[in-house]
Amino acid sequence: MKKKLLTPVILLLIYGLQLYGQDHSFTASAPAAVTVGEQFQYVVEGSERGNLRLPEMPGFQLLAGPFSSYSSQSQWINGKMSMKTVVTYTHVLRATSEGTYTIAPATVRVGRKEYKTNEVQIVVHSGSSPSPGTAQPGQTAPVTPGDRKSTGVGNTKESAPVFLRILPSKREVYMGEQLVAALKVYTRVNTRPASSAKDVPYEGFFKKSLDPDAAAQRETINGEQYVTQVIQRHILIPQKSGEIVIPPYESEWMIQQRVKRRSNNIFDDFFNDPFFDNYKDVPVKLSTRPVSIHVKQLPPGAPAGFTGAVGNFTMDASLSAGEIEVNEALSLKITIRGTGNLPLLGKPEVNLPPDHDLYDVTRSVHSSTSGNRISGSVTFEYPIVARHAGRFRIAPVRFSWFDPVSKKYHTTTTEEFTFNVLKGKQEEGTGNVYVPGVMHESVDNLGRDIRDISREIPDFTPVASSLFANRIYRMLYPVTLVLGILILILIRLVSRRNADLTLVRNRQANRSARARLKKADRLRKGDLLDGFYEEIGKAIWGYLADKLNIETSRLSRELILEQLENRGVDRDLREELLRILDNSEFSRFAPSAEKSDVNQLYSDAAGLIRNLENSLK
Repeated sequence: MKKKLLTPVILLLIYGLQLYGQDHSFTASAPAAVTVGEQFQYVVEGSERGNLRLPEMPGFQLLAGPFSSYSSQSQWINGKMSMKTVVTYTHVLRATSEGTYTIAPATVRVGRKEYKTNEVQIVVHSGSSPSPGTAQPGQTAPVTPGDRKSTGVGNTKESAPVFLRILPSKREVYMGEQLVAALKVYTRVNTRPASSAKDVPYEGFFKKSLDPDAAAQRETINGEQYVTQVIQRHILIPQKSGEIVIPPYESEWMIQQRVKRRSNNIFDDFFNDPFFDNYKDVPVKLSTRPVSIHVKQLPPGAPAGFTGAVGNFTMDASLSAGEIEVNEALSLKITIRGTGNLPLLGKPEVNLPPDHDLYDVTRSVHSSTSGNRISGSVTFEYPIVARHAGRFRIAPVRFSWFDPVSKKYHTTTTEEFTFNVLKGKQEEGTGNVYVPGVMHESVDNLGRDIRDISREIPDFTPVASSLFANRIYRMLYPVTLVLGILILILIRLVSRRNADLTLVRNRQANRSARARLKKADRLRKGDLLDGFYEEIGKAIWGYLADKLNIETSRLSRELILEQLENRGVDRDLREELLRILDNSEFSRFAPSAEKSDVNQLYSDAAGLIRNLENSLK
């Protein structure tokens, strides 16, 4: 009973220690674009329960929440326990005024530690009615009386029972500035996609996928109730200026339509009620309206060090070593952090000392899409191999970017880097002056380093007086050939002989039995009788299994006696085999007073194997 209780107690202790030691993280998310008066969800998700404190949210009204949910999962993989905990806090907010808002990080207190979420940027559009034929993000165009007659099949009008819209968070951006585009479905009937939909192509943009909405919402459009859900969401970065038009995106959906009963029978007409109607799925091809994004060219007068960065950034730089020897390598590492078009950044320009080798610059990007924005870091590493001794300088590195919020260029500069290159073991000289472009080589000894071509006629040796003219040396060739052929034949014979497993077991049977008898003899001399009787039995059974080619799992006394009788072994020898097996097995488990004489048993077992070897040849 105590052992049964011990296992769950240990598991609970391990679970508690892992929860205590793990580091927690919390992420905030919300739609990138909403309209004034629209309700939406602000969700904080983390890995542990805690006390959540929301920041100030100007422009938004808290309607309900937080609604919390908790799930935990643990599993064993290769003897290691892994645990995953998800805690979700959901708030219902309403946008109250138009503009672009950034919700500051929320604070979650877990025990004595506090954790911060990421910022969330939300664009709130006006809720006023747009002009006919246009639709603002999160809003639909007005419906004319003729629109209500539409069936919705292949239609893009908001009066249809099902329609799709691409809703960008911004209609006017700078080249390289981020925006969020959502593909949203509006429906008043039961519907589902006919197949797995492909992503909207968004030609002319760099795109990064975001998670779609997990839950549907209700919206009133022109007096009609629609169920809406974002099925695709992408972060877009325009890569060219001008008017970029997102072409219509087509997708096939299945809509349930009622099929009335048709009959000329008077009794069927009596029961002609919609309740008895049938439903069937009708394929419908939906298409979005083209969406135009005006991309503005960046202002002129970009400063030095500008490589197309748009957003808000910082820069750090470090040199791997301050002192190296000639032909050794060091690296200059530049890390740019912030929010913006990180995946599209070009490498900063670095003025390296001349006459040193610079290899390909490596680029690594670590980014996340929390808060509906691309943020993270990009690291550029410049590998340098020093080729000359001296003291060298790397000029400060400049990095510039354009901030679309302040509509200004910003520049940051690193410090100046210097490094010393020491002379290697093969470098000599006292000069410390380095002249760019001039290769200085030192000669230790003219007579040893640079030798003139010899013009003397060498002494040639006649073949008759060389080793090749010796008769014994010439005889080595055929002898070596014959030996090689004999070795090949011998190898083939040995390989063919070892390929017959039955023959191999038969040859090794006596050798294995003698080895076990030697081990039994050592146990007998050491007065380890239990091990002695066990090895005697193993020696006899192992010998018979190998000699008669019988699998160990099929060994039995009846099968052994039958095989020995078929091979013509004398009856006396078979009875002797049974007697020795009985004595060894009985003595192994019998009290010490009733055990057989170990010396006599050892002698009988050795004689039995010797006689069997002579009889089974």
